[in-house]
Amino acid sequence: MTSTISIDKIRHGVKSAVRSLGYDIRQVDSYVNLRPADFIRSRNIDVVVDVGANVGQYAEQLRHDGYTGWIVSAEPVRATYDALASRAAADSRWRTMNLAFGEQAGIAQINVSQMSEFSSCLTQLPAAQAFVPEARVLRQESITVARLDDAFAEFPAGRAYLKIDTQGFEEQVLKGGAACLSNFLGIQMELSVVHLYEGTWRFHEAVAYMVERGFEISNILPVNFDPADQVSLLEVDCIFRRRAA
Repeated sequence: MTSTISIDKIRHGVKSAVRSLGYDIRQVDSYVNLRPADFIRSRNIDVVVDVGANVGQYAEQLRHDGYTGWIVSAEPVRATYDALASRAAADSRWRTMNLAFGEQAGIAQINVSQMSEFSSCLTQLPAAQAFVPEARVLRQESITVARLDDAFAEFPAGRAYLKIDTQGFEEQVLKGGAACLSNFLGIQMELSVVHLYEGTWRFHEAVAYMVERGFEISNILPVNFDPADQVSLLEVDCIFRRRAA
């Protein structure tokens, strides 16, 4: 006699086997997997300003995802910038700037971490090294700080998008660009739920600031989870869309 096994029973068996190995299988919803490149494509963006570019990971991901427009990447730490500039050299539509953006133009000190992604102009809190021990600060370096308002005219003309990942310095970047923010169709920021640096704003404060300036949340993308509570977010990338007039 031939027995018939239902598809549901097969699925259940496969899921049980996978869970026994410490993994899980879930249906992927296409909306969950929306990327910055998808937002950029939806708005016909052709100029991306990448503030806090590190060695160019974000820009390279955009290229991988099919973005072909202009990229302007700013990174203040010299050694990190050199790696960024080397990556960008062969791309004629990728410009680099060896500076930070902030509220006031001038010279500032940045805390350079062993893992360069954690370098910040703000004082690091113990939570950073609790998350990644290599976040520890090795030294300080003098850097150039410019205002986004002063630099905006130097960027290629077009439909612009702003990405900010500056380890807690996002508020200062925005305040230095108060006059030009309305030129961006979207703004992406890494925002903390668990704070890794002193003096950073809370998530709801960042959202309120953006709402006051004519932007509303379009998408929230998980970045890291809290090692002390692995079902809770540590940081997110929040994409804001410019509100229609």
